[in-house]
Amino acid sequence: MPLNYESIFFDLKTKQKDILHLKRIYQQGSDLKKLPSILLIHGSVENGRIFYSINEKGFGSFLAQNGFDVFVADLRGKGESKPTINRNSTHGQTEYVLEDLPAFANKVREIKGKFPTYWAAHSWGGVMIPPFMVRFPQIAEATKKMVFFGSKRRIRTKGIERILKIDLFWNLIGKVSNKTIGYLPTTKIGFGTDNESRGFIKESNKWIYQDKWLCKDKFDYQKGFQNIKQKNSYFPAILHIAAAKDTILGNPNDVKLLKEEIDNSKDEFWLLSKSNKNKHDYDHNNMLTHKDAINDHFPQILEWLKKF
Repeated sequence: MPLNYESIFFDLKTKQKDILHLKRIYQQGSDLKKLPSILLIHGSVENGRIFYSINEKGFGSFLAQNGFDVFVADLRGKGESKPTINRNSTHGQTEYVLEDLPAFANKVREIKGKFPTYWAAHSWGGVMIPPFMVRFPQIAEATKKMVFFGSKRRIRTKGIERILKIDLFWNLIGKVSNKTIGYLPTTKIGFGTDNESRGFIKESNKWIYQDKWLCKDKFDYQKGFQNIKQKNSYFPAILHIAAAKDTILGNPNDVKLLKEEIDNSKDEFWLLSKSNKNKHDYDHNNMLTHKDAINDHFPQILEWLKKF
């Protein structure tokens, strides 16, 4: 069945008058009330299009073709959300966690009558969702499972690529750009499809380099996960997916480090590689965008999501 791609815009009610964009994807003729919902969250220097294209390709389109009511978020200033990030953008990572993600979850509840049943994320999107779930346990309790592609918090991988992409570009050039023009214009540099705010650069750098996992308001996420485990409270299972050729932005060892930090016994780790009988040694982006993914690991992920 053909797919519908529906754009939903709503007011975040900020001083900057931010309008958020949510793409809804579903099969034409479906009984939408019966379809399980999944909310997809993109990472840094990108937008929701990492999950879909209008010619029915991508992970989001695949899920819609297989009976899901798919919602793809464009975080504040990204994709079709307005205004785009500029020198006047005052938000950062904390606002994404405490304002944007709750707003998207509530919009899905407004449409579906309940919070998203499943979540998925790429890269840094999967770093922000767990803290969000700690801060909003009622949404965590409504979530069955989550899938994270190439999501890492701390980058402990060494080498020249780390020096160039993380230490030099993200950290040093990011700081200089913040001071000179007020944001990081990654689109002009050719390092992504979307710019990043000065607040996001500052906060994400702390999470990358520091062992402590602290919010700007001093909330300790490591203690939050420890409390969940000690109290035997519910937290949704996460499938942490890494790619063999993702050498720095989601290195398998750093993805494992995030899994260990959350410390949920229900979580799983998968490595997409030829040695694990995948068709390719995938990298950070093409684990989602490669034409063979739809017949390779996407069906396995679908099976995992539906398994109780």
